[in-house]
Amino acid sequence: MSKSRKFNARRFFDAFQGHENELATLFTHFGRTLPEPFTTESTAREACKDFGAVDPLTVLLYQLNDLASTKGREIIEATAASFAIPGDVPGTDVTHQRAALWLWNADKDDAFESAMDRLAASGVQGGQIALFPGKSAKLIEDDAIALAGFETQLNANIASWKGAERFIVHHYRDGTMLVILVFCERTAEVHWELEPGTMAVKTRIGRPVIQDVLFYDQSTGELEIEAGQVKHREVLRNSFAVGVMSDDSFFPMEQSTRVLNLQKLIGMDFKLPVRPGSGHQVQITGVTLKEFIARRSFTSDFTANRHDVIAMLRAKKAEGLLEKATVHKVRIELILGPGRLDRKSIELSGDNRIKFNRASHADEVYQYLRHWTLMGNRGVEEQSAA
Repeated sequence: MSKSRKFNARRFFDAFQGHENELATLFTHFGRTLPEPFTTESTAREACKDFGAVDPLTVLLYQLNDLASTKGREIIEATAASFAIPGDVPGTDVTHQRAALWLWNADKDDAFESAMDRLAASGVQGGQIALFPGKSAKLIEDDAIALAGFETQLNANIASWKGAERFIVHHYRDGTMLVILVFCERTAEVHWELEPGTMAVKTRIGRPVIQDVLFYDQSTGELEIEAGQVKHREVLRNSFAVGVMSDDSFFPMEQSTRVLNLQKLIGMDFKLPVRPGSGHQVQITGVTLKEFIARRSFTSDFTANRHDVIAMLRAKKAEGLLEKATVHKVRIELILGPGRLDRKSIELSGDNRIKFNRASHADEVYQYLRHWTLMGNRGVEEQSAA
C-alpha cells in the first residue's frame, strides 16, 4: 500500500460555508444526513461513519479535494466545454471545492471521470518512447473487444508494476491512430485532518498514479509506447500483440528507441507550420546545440529571452556553422486556444524524451510532432505554413 494521504477536512468543508445545501444534497445521495448545526468537525465525523473497505463518499471527497485547485478549475472548464454541459460554469466567486462538486452534480455522461483523468494526466511530464514496427498494417475493427483483450493480458502481468492493484484502460481515436491510456491504480490509507488534533480513518482509495500511453497506427502497423521503465514497455508491447493482434510475434523487430529526430529542425530552417485555418500559433522558445569547434565539443543555449534566437540560428546555418552541430534539445510553445490548458510548453530532448502537460490536447501535440516530422519515422504530408 502506498503512502498515507492527508485530507484537510476543515479547509474543504469551510469552502461550503453559507452553501450547506450543496453538501446536504451530496450527503443525501450517499444515504447520510448533514449534521445541524453545520460544523466542520461534525460534518467530517458524519462523512466517516459506517463506511466499508472502500467508502464511496470518502473516495469522492478525496477526488473533489484533488480537483479543488487552480489547475483543477481549468480542467473543470475544459471538461464542461468538451462535454457541452448546459448552464454556466461557476465563476471566480465560487470556491474551487464548490466548482468541483458542480461538475460531479452535472452528471453528464462520464464528465467527472474525464476530469479526474485529465488531472492525473497533467502530472505526467513525459517518459521515454519506444517504436515497434509491426509485421504489416492491420485494422482494428472493434475497439471494445480489442481493449478487453489488452486489459486481460495486462492484468495477467500486473506484478511487473510494483504496488499496483488493477489497471484502468481508456482509449480514443485520432485519425488512423488508436490511442490507449493505461492508468495503474494503487491505494492509500486515509487520514482526515481536523484542527486541533487529528482523527484517523482507515480505508483504501484507488489512485491512478501511473500513466503509460500507446499509439497504434493502423495504416502502418507501428506501435509507439511511452512508459517510464523498459520492462513496462515490454509488457505493454506483448500484451498488445497477444490481446489485440492475437499474435505474440506481431512486433518481431527490436524496439527503435530513436523516436525523435531534432536534426530536421536545421533542414527545415527552424520553421514549424501549423494547420491552415486552425488559428493555432507556434514558436520555438529555446534550442540547445552541441557544436564542434576546433575538434572540441561545446554546448550552446539559445532561449526565448533572446528575441533574435531564430534569426541567429538561421544566420549560423547560412554561414555553414551548423554543419557539425547537433540539436540536443528544443522547447516549443504551441497555442491551440485561449485557455491556459490550450497553451502547451513542449520540451523535446535526446532520442526519445517528450515533456508537456497532458491534461488536454495530448493528441493534437503528438499530431503536430508527426506533422513536423520531428517524431516517428513515417513520412508526413507537408502543408504550407499559416
